[in-house]
Amino acid sequence: MKSFTIKNSKYSIELPALTFGTASFERKDSDDIYFELLDTYYKHGGRCIDTARSYCDWLEDGLDSSEGAIGRWLKERNCRDEMIICTKGGHPNRENMEISRLSREELEYDLNRSLEVLGVDYVDVFFLHRDDEYIPVSEIMPILNDFYKSGRVHFLGASNWTSARIEEANNYAAENGMEPFRVSQINYSLAHSSTDTFGDPTVVCMNLREFKWYQRNQFPVMAYCPQAKGFFAKLARGDAAKNLPEGQFTSTANLARLARVKQLSEKEGIPAAVIPLGYLNSQPFFVSSVFAASKAWQIDEDMTAQDLTFDYKTIAFLENIL
Repeated sequence: MKSFTIKNSKYSIELPALTFGTASFERKDSDDIYFELLDTYYKHGGRCIDTARSYCDWLEDGLDSSEGAIGRWLKERNCRDEMIICTKGGHPNRENMEISRLSREELEYDLNRSLEVLGVDYVDVFFLHRDDEYIPVSEIMPILNDFYKSGRVHFLGASNWTSARIEEANNYAAENGMEPFRVSQINYSLAHSSTDTFGDPTVVCMNLREFKWYQRNQFPVMAYCPQAKGFFAKLARGDAAKNLPEGQFTSTANLARLARVKQLSEKEGIPAAVIPLGYLNSQPFFVSSVFAASKAWQIDEDMTAQDLTFDYKTIAFLENIL
């Protein structure tokens, strides 16, 4: 599998091209289902799991279900040392997303609670789930640096931070001898999206400005919604667009890209769901696609993209510019 080495003075990990996302682990009584999915990912060589403190808190009794299932699986399979575990803290309360939760007290709580629920002593990557540009990076980075120095966090990540803020934070860290952000999570897919299509001004999506920064700095990205919530796979097999989550990807530009995905799928025999993963593998900087699945066969299919890349002509074809 394609991978990217992330290292600092203490630790090193090989971030794989395909990371398994667990935002859909919504129930506390479904370990048999979730364990099968995790086992299937592991069977194919998958070694990186993405979760978050806030996952499933939108459901009654959903909080802790994702991290809890992962923790029980790690213990049952006795494979903690083999896995890269990524989690996130600092997500605002959903009742008011405009009020951030980036104080030391709030971040300490989120990290310690995640460690407890996961049943681990450390997480490989701890992401700040959201940013608040009104808070100076000089207030945020010392908190994260203390997490790193304590050994509870091996690497720091920014989720839904603009590249400008990441650069500002990392410049501050460098000037003050602190651990910087080493990886970023943003929305990135063959399907174009924006804060407007998500209906959430706190998310950050890949655009030309962000793309140029990541390319120039060779900064690794973990792309969430890499398959556009099933947009290409579902429409390629004839499902109605109205059945897609929020229908948020059904723009004219994305429908044109869908037609190209279908053509390439038919010509090369590559499943439509897999092509967006190969597309991200082919970018001029490293991308780890945080993909999700509800069935083991979907993971079997998606993991065929571990080393799939396309040449520049194919990328241009998929982007509908050739």
